[in-house]
Amino acid sequence: MFNLYLKSINFGEARIGNIITASTIGTLIMAIPASIVIKRISIKKILLFSTPVSLVCYLIQVSTHNYMTIIWTSLVSGIASVFFQVTAAPFFMRNSTPKERPYLFSLNFAFALIAGVIGSILGGVLPGIIERFGLSADITYRYTLYIFGGLVMVSIIPYLLIDEKIEIHTEPVEKDFKFKTRTSIIIKLFLPNLVTGLGAGLSIPFMNLYFKDWLRVSTNLIGIYFSISQFLMITGLLIAPLLAEKIGKIRTVFFSQVLSIPFLIFMGITRNLSLAVISYWIRAALMNMAQPLFTNYAMERVHKDEQPLTNALLIIAWTAGRGLSASIGGLLIEHFSYTLPFFTTSLLYLISSIFLYTFFR
Repeated sequence: MFNLYLKSINFGEARIGNIITASTIGTLIMAIPASIVIKRISIKKILLFSTPVSLVCYLIQVSTHNYMTIIWTSLVSGIASVFFQVTAAPFFMRNSTPKERPYLFSLNFAFALIAGVIGSILGGVLPGIIERFGLSADITYRYTLYIFGGLVMVSIIPYLLIDEKIEIHTEPVEKDFKFKTRTSIIIKLFLPNLVTGLGAGLSIPFMNLYFKDWLRVSTNLIGIYFSISQFLMITGLLIAPLLAEKIGKIRTVFFSQVLSIPFLIFMGITRNLSLAVISYWIRAALMNMAQPLFTNYAMERVHKDEQPLTNALLIIAWTAGRGLSASIGGLLIEHFSYTLPFFTTSLLYLISSIFLYTFFR
């Protein structure tokens, strides 16, 4: 809904891309410091602090038309939200067995998608209800996003229930950078994520605008399409660990990623709504089903002391690539069309897949 709100206050795709980039910069600034902080401060305390900070930023963003205010709050929200990403993988690794982990990582992603389904349904329904009161489009989206902001605070409840069993380290900070894992492994884990992020940023943040502007779909239908997509992704996530047991984690990631590419190409060349929607659903399910397995695999390949830092570097790789290319994607869409960004994304996904096959086959 946030992209649609920005569009309703006359922000072009280039400005929207810059706002996404600002959030990305915040994440990049804080990712490595966050990996150090979580070894010294309770994860529970960190999450209980960063959640309200994120919420305040979100509420400011949808309460103003001022471009620079939105940019700065996006930066701060990126700094706060990085803790949600950096803490999860090391926490799971220390509180699960090797057999449980593929399912745990996949279920974590699946539950996020279930929440996304609910959000997409509400995103399709709420604006229509609010609009009946005779409000303009930007105010309608604003009130919808206020409601979503309130839902962010619900996450406080499970955070309060965390029973932290991990050891809090007290070694000097410089020890965090004395790698026990071979640096070459970390670089090989970093590169595919970076290239995938570069590809994703060119087109994926603009999917709702693709349906609204390119295919002339109503907001209500966009919410339904996104919800169905997330149900299919959940199905894929439940299948992925079973595939990994038979053919391995990396092969599962590789094949699912490669098979998704033709469907993204179809989306870039068709103006047929049915073909575009089906391609969108299949692409999303295939591309996302095995990504938690790669994070699980990466955590298993490095020493446990390097897991927080390695996870932070993976987040930096994907987030930096996505954020830096989002501005370029916005410019390409604004001045040309969706075809070129979708084709370029497909090429970068293919390169990432080649890296995976070469490094880890």
